[in-house]
Amino acid sequence: MPSIALADGVSLTLPAAITEALHTQPQVFQSAHTAAAGRDLSQAAQAVLLPQVSLAAGSIWSESRNGQPLFIAANAPREVVGQIHVSVPIYAPQLHALAKAAKDQSVINRSQETATLLRVAAQVVNAYYQLNLLQTQTTIWRSTLNVAQKLYLDTHKAYKAGAVSQLDLTQSAILRNKARAGLEQTAAETRAATRLLNLQLGRAADGKIILSNRPEFASLLPSPSHLDTQAKQRQPLVQVADRQIALARAQIQVQRGATLPTINASAAYGVDTATAPRTGDLGWQGALTLSMPIFGFGAHQDRIAAAQEQLAALRSARQALILQIDSQIAHDYGAVQAAEKTLNNARTTAHEAFSVYTMTRKGYFAGAFNALNLAQAEGSWVRARLRLASAKIAVQMTRAQLELDMGRYPTEKKETSHT
Repeated sequence: MPSIALADGVSLTLPAAITEALHTQPQVFQSAHTAAAGRDLSQAAQAVLLPQVSLAAGSIWSESRNGQPLFIAANAPREVVGQIHVSVPIYAPQLHALAKAAKDQSVINRSQETATLLRVAAQVVNAYYQLNLLQTQTTIWRSTLNVAQKLYLDTHKAYKAGAVSQLDLTQSAILRNKARAGLEQTAAETRAATRLLNLQLGRAADGKIILSNRPEFASLLPSPSHLDTQAKQRQPLVQVADRQIALARAQIQVQRGATLPTINASAAYGVDTATAPRTGDLGWQGALTLSMPIFGFGAHQDRIAAAQEQLAALRSARQALILQIDSQIAHDYGAVQAAEKTLNNARTTAHEAFSVYTMTRKGYFAGAFNALNLAQAEGSWVRARLRLASAKIAVQMTRAQLELDMGRYPTEKKETSHT
């Protein structure tokens, strides 16, 4: 499938990133081919229940002794066979059970394909928001470095004029160096995160990515019970578990079918003769056969018992899966609420830190504070901005994780309701 590449300079949204990855990831293709193979096998199992047409043709020679053939079906030294055979399963419970099992396996493969798509989406979400955070931190450090550079130049002029001490000049240089080091470290991490996201999208590793700053989530959270219900309906892992149970039931029927009689009807038209075939030798042949196992030393019963135990194990596994999903939804729900509260606190802290930094900077140039006071205020402001950026991304990440654990993409339109 072709890659959906965005033009240079166009910002990349999270929905576009997920869509692009789903068109380029090899594991998506692998799951799609597996699902297609399951569909083909299901169709093949259904076709076995239909009339089967075959051709038998050949000429057979046999050794003779004293004018009598040693062995041949037509009791002659030569046999000529040319027939078209048609066979129809009249009563074949095991074949019907095998067809049902193949159909259930096909549905399992499709659900597993959906689960693969969600795993790819989760990888893209993590890489996308990690890059988003690092790009934001790079912007913060770059602006901090610009401010620190200007502060150093102003302090250097004041030092030349004798208005500030050597300590103030040294402290302003330290501020600039810290900002430069922070920018260099974050820039290196940003390059690595960009390469990772490019690989997830199937792009060139060194390509440039411009991320959209548009918030992806703005709706209120539904109630936890509503989320649990939706998760049970949409989570592909639950669908896989349900179909595995259905497949186990079909396997029980397969084993039981092996103990039941099988009735087949067959018809043939052609020639089967020991002489040179002639047109008048053509004829019909029909047969109705019955086969049934009588005694197998308990092998069939043991297989049925094993299939029943497997069914019970799958039912227990489904219950465990539901418990795991409910627990994960509860964890995600709490994580979203905690992240939103952290974001509100980070906004307040960043506003206060900026006010303190602004006042300290004015006081520094007025001679009321020294460079150490300014460094402390600036450090608090930078840390507050970095925490605010992390808090914003954390809200988006926890929201996206909640959507993924519910079995849907983070880009889908969400219903709004009050908590």
